[in-house]
Amino acid sequence: MSKWHVRHSPCPHFSLNGAILSLLVTSIWHDDYVPSDHNAIQGDFGEAWLEVVASGCGLLRGRSTLDLEKADVQLTYPGSISGCYCPSVKVQVKTQLNLKTDPDGSLVYNLDVQTYDVLRREDHAVRRVLVVIGLIAEGPKIRLHQDGTMLVGRGAWVSLEGHPPTGNRTSQVIRLPAQNTLDEPGLHRMLGTYGVRRTSRVADYDPWADPKREREGEQ
Repeated sequence: MSKWHVRHSPCPHFSLNGAILSLLVTSIWHDDYVPSDHNAIQGDFGEAWLEVVASGCGLLRGRSTLDLEKADVQLTYPGSISGCYCPSVKVQVKTQLNLKTDPDGSLVYNLDVQTYDVLRREDHAVRRVLVVIGLIAEGPKIRLHQDGTMLVGRGAWVSLEGHPPTGNRTSQVIRLPAQNTLDEPGLHRMLGTYGVRRTSRVADYDPWADPKREREGEQ
């Protein structure tokens, strides 16, 4: 199977083979389906983008059937990382046209407060990561080149785990570091950091101060 390639440019492109491209196309357009909601199609494109890249990196991927937990795609590494077999993360995917960037290359995204509050939690059984994919407003999102079919855009990821509450009512500005790339090194680092075991938090409890234990000792 041929490999897809990342081209280092302001808008990285991915070259896809026929099987992976078929996954992308069938995820977005169907023979008897005409999209009526541009935002929904744009969001679906972003999720399919991540799935295609993950497949090209040798990762397993699956989608949530209902959007009830602020997680669109689950990524799994089919092997061991840091002593953890098949580490997984759940990813919330956001897609935006003409995404802003900081001078250092970080992507800047306004995340709704409801999603922010879910992603910053520290008690998820499967840890969460935010992925944001920026597309250009004008021009094709997919281009056919001599060396393959390209997805046009750029993306990055970040964990919001442990972030403080926000006083904002509608949205919170999130910066996604440019080094958190959506390629093989970046996705493997994501899973190696947030897909492995972590120490569970346990409520403070002193068994020697338990009144019931004290009563039993008096008997």
